[in-house]
Amino acid sequence: MAERVRYFLEQSVPELEDLKRKGLFEKQEITMIMRRRTDFEHRIQGRGSQPRDFLKYGEFEFNLEKLRKKRYARLSKVGLIETKPSISDWAGTRRILFIFDRATRRYPGELELWAQYLKFAKSNGAIKVIYKVYSRLLQLQPRNVDAWLSAAKYEFETNANAKGARVLFQRGLRLNPESLQLWLSYAQFELTYISKLLARRRVLGLLTEKQQQDELESEQEKRAKEISKSITSNEDEEFNSDVIDLPSNETMKDQLNHLPEVEMNVLGNPETNPALKGDVALTIFDLSIPALLKHVPEYSTLINKVDKTFDIADKFLKLFDKFEDLNRDYLQYHILNYLQTNYPKDLRTLLIDITLPIRNIVVSSSNLSENLQLSVNKFMAYKLKLLDLQEKDTLTNMFVNQLTNQFLNDEEHSRSEKIDALLKAIIKKCRTN
Repeated sequence: MAERVRYFLEQSVPELEDLKRKGLFEKQEITMIMRRRTDFEHRIQGRGSQPRDFLKYGEFEFNLEKLRKKRYARLSKVGLIETKPSISDWAGTRRILFIFDRATRRYPGELELWAQYLKFAKSNGAIKVIYKVYSRLLQLQPRNVDAWLSAAKYEFETNANAKGARVLFQRGLRLNPESLQLWLSYAQFELTYISKLLARRRVLGLLTEKQQQDELESEQEKRAKEISKSITSNEDEEFNSDVIDLPSNETMKDQLNHLPEVEMNVLGNPETNPALKGDVALTIFDLSIPALLKHVPEYSTLINKVDKTFDIADKFLKLFDKFEDLNRDYLQYHILNYLQTNYPKDLRTLLIDITLPIRNIVVSSSNLSENLQLSVNKFMAYKLKLLDLQEKDTLTNMFVNQLTNQFLNDEEHSRSEKIDALLKAIIKKCRTN
């Protein structure tokens, strides 16, 4: 162990000499830094080492690098330091990354180490390191849903790489088909992608398919140049993997292969192109139901498959509610049609159908009265068809509770006394008829 400690410490000698030569640290400070590093190296390489030892080591180096940058900035302002790049300018960052790399190799199951590793790499823009970390993390922990979500989010939100994010979501779902969070996040990603795409076209005025094709090719060319630039950038050679080498599994289900490839079919407009209306998200919903229900025990006392289905449907409906610029009626009626086909007599299906007209309506909406009337008419029609008195009372209570919570208990939007009176009259009519 002593030889390994000595080896790692010797690697930092040129950096420390450069810090002293530039006048950033005194001789006594250099000695103290060496002592602290020696102590940390003995801790992390000893048999009794703990993950927190690596975290403390990383914290020490982070604070040291922060102090170096502060002193460098102060001295460079008054011209008292050599500004030509040298080893001490990047050695601190490399050392911290190397500490986290060793930590995750020794304790691959410690999520805190991975989280801190990624956080530091992202804060320093170390693109190659980030890809390498995600690649290793997903290979070692393919059942870690949060890791797949984090990797996909980074690809889409930071790198603006929708295709890469889509691949991550689909591979993550092949390995974790029982994760509702992953299915919902994938659907949200596809809807967000379409929403941003349409908003961009409105801003740029891309009306014709020729213009859209030119813009798409321009974006792809720009993306290719950015990737090429990141590959050839002068980053730490210890961390030079820039491709996420995800695990493959021949036994995985290939259901997700049937999902439409949005990148290949984004031309046109929502009226002529179903993909731009959100059909990919609807396909995700269709695929999620059997995948999620498969993992519900046949005779579970906690939840049955019917309840699970309605829970999934409710979460997808709430997800669709967030996208005001898309055709939410189109998306929501798809789920309603699924429920009506499979559970036509369930009161929850009836309630969803009844409340869809007012689902995205608030008390200040201009079409409140019109949509309320449509919703009440549906309620009356369903109630009339029910023969069981208890079912009638249950459906009435469900609808009244919905009206009360959505409108009368709405404190975010002001309403007039006329509206209050209208709502109370509707509720009274629903209860008496």
